[in-house]
Amino acid sequence: MSSDLRPFVAEEIRIHPRVAYQGVLSEEGAATRVAAALPALSRFRNDYAGAISIVDWDHRLPSQNLILRIYGYYGEDTLESGYEAFDDRLEQIAERDKYPEFDVPDFDGIAADEAYEIELSPTGQIGRCRLTSAWRRTVSARDAAVAVGLVQNCDEYQKLVSGSPSRPTYLGDLEAVSWTPPCETDHAKWTLDVWYLLAFDGRIGSGRSFLADLETKQIVSVRDFSVRTG
Repeated sequence: MSSDLRPFVAEEIRIHPRVAYQGVLSEEGAATRVAAALPALSRFRNDYAGAISIVDWDHRLPSQNLILRIYGYYGEDTLESGYEAFDDRLEQIAERDKYPEFDVPDFDGIAADEAYEIELSPTGQIGRCRLTSAWRRTVSARDAAVAVGLVQNCDEYQKLVSGSPSRPTYLGDLEAVSWTPPCETDHAKWTLDVWYLLAFDGRIGSGRSFLADLETKQIVSVRDFSVRTG
């Protein structure tokens, strides 16, 4: 068991066949080098029993913008299911991998307890990292209430409200929208992202985001956001 996914990445990185053809990250020690360059991938609420790390194809030859997919598992049962899903996808790729001009599937959407997508250059340089698990937007009423309370009591929010007297009421109140991992924030712990909408034209919304650390009971970051609907 591990509280961070990076040791599993260092043990093994699997390579999409179309990436392997190009000799990307084929040198000895490549997995260790990539793992050392990753940001912290620390657990949410459960330690990891294992992970499947895959350098995935960008559907271009030669590849230009690869993706490192890291699928983390809390238990041996879900880990085994992940291995089975990987093998099934590999078979699908082999069935279609006849000629270079034929497109083949990638490894997106493998079931996992936590899933990350990390930008990766063909030389192994790490870029943006994001959590792709759909559950990140599932926030309990209790956690949401704590996070909203922290925001309501912070100086930045109070200044924002007093400085926006004409804000339409239909924009709603503070909303806890998603869990945010350390790799997306550079903060040591997981935070809960709380949004305060300031404008919405029917397609694009914008406002202020407050990252709440529920362990330390602090607002660790305040930043602008914009979101497109539809």
